[in-house]
Amino acid sequence: MQGNPLRTADLRVHNQNIVLSMIHATGRHGISQSEVVQKTGLKAPTIFRIFSSLEEDGLIESIEGGSEDSTIRKGRRPVFYVVSENARFTIGLEFWTAFLSLGVFNFQGERIHSAMHPLPEHVQAQEVTDLIVTEIERVLFDLHIEKERVIGVGVAAPGQVDLERKRVRYYPRIEGMKDIALVAELESRLDIPVMIHNNCSALALSEYRHGGYDHQGSMFTFLLRTGVNGAFVHDDEIYVNSGNQTIETGHIPINADGPRCSCGSRGCLQAYLQDLDPNSLDLRLALFEGLDAKLQAGDPVARRTIERAAGYLVVAIRVLMRLFAPKSFLFVGCCDVVAEAIRDQVIRLLDEPDAFSVEPPRIFATAYDPLLAQKGASDLVLQEFFR
Repeated sequence: MQGNPLRTADLRVHNQNIVLSMIHATGRHGISQSEVVQKTGLKAPTIFRIFSSLEEDGLIESIEGGSEDSTIRKGRRPVFYVVSENARFTIGLEFWTAFLSLGVFNFQGERIHSAMHPLPEHVQAQEVTDLIVTEIERVLFDLHIEKERVIGVGVAAPGQVDLERKRVRYYPRIEGMKDIALVAELESRLDIPVMIHNNCSALALSEYRHGGYDHQGSMFTFLLRTGVNGAFVHDDEIYVNSGNQTIETGHIPINADGPRCSCGSRGCLQAYLQDLDPNSLDLRLALFEGLDAKLQAGDPVARRTIERAAGYLVVAIRVLMRLFAPKSFLFVGCCDVVAEAIRDQVIRLLDEPDAFSVEPPRIFATAYDPLLAQKGASDLVLQEFFR
């Protein structure tokens, strides 16, 4: 026999988490005990005990109505349950070289607070950490939320993130942001559980879940800011490499003799895109920010810039299609006009014959939304809580 059998106490917690997750997933529609019995296969007395325990702990409450069609049933009308919106809270935050974005969500997953904090030029890693601590403590005080009711803080950090060691491995645009034990320091100072992921991954998960795309369960997202990164979400899970680290799409080499990249290599996708918009780094702007008016006016230089950017991206896309075969791609840019222009050029270039692609992927585009990045970081906390 392989592995260790679940102890009775572990099994009880496991079953309770399954049930609480199912109740949470119904949102404000609710679910009845009989529905949970049918969907889990657990016995009715077990489900009754779990519901009673969750209700005593204040985690769930009964509501009027519900999702089940009770008109076709005889006898007593079923009781429906939802999670109590103020029983628990999550915090989702994301940062990069220019901004820190923070949101607070109730147990229903609804945003109850959101704020954007500009970061100063030449900001230090320790300054970012201090700001995170200060703002979380201030917001919890203002909202009258005790730390005991906060499930956790989800941090969507830039650069490559080591999920195993819970550290930011390297982000060159914030001084000192190299091999930073961000989770350990935040947990020590806040006394709240903290989980970390790459900011592109958090945004990709949120776009996958809440963006309304017909992605067929498989979507690779490119995030274009001062650099470029990507994340692959398949069957509602973020792909990470065998070292349990986030992937670095911006550093896919597309030409060994290309320009020098910030990572030290030559010919990375990011180096080529940054060469097309060299001012973005110095001004801390997203790639091609300000190009929208020129594109709408039909400016040939702006159009050529987008065509070249799309050409570089397609080289990376073909690599990704060979490795992961995503059914869809999403480009997240500084604005809808730029993102859609890149999408249209990519679609045109991907129309060329490809012996390895039976069906061309769906291509989507949208503007970056910090609220979705916050939501993705919050969702990662809930995902871990219910796991």
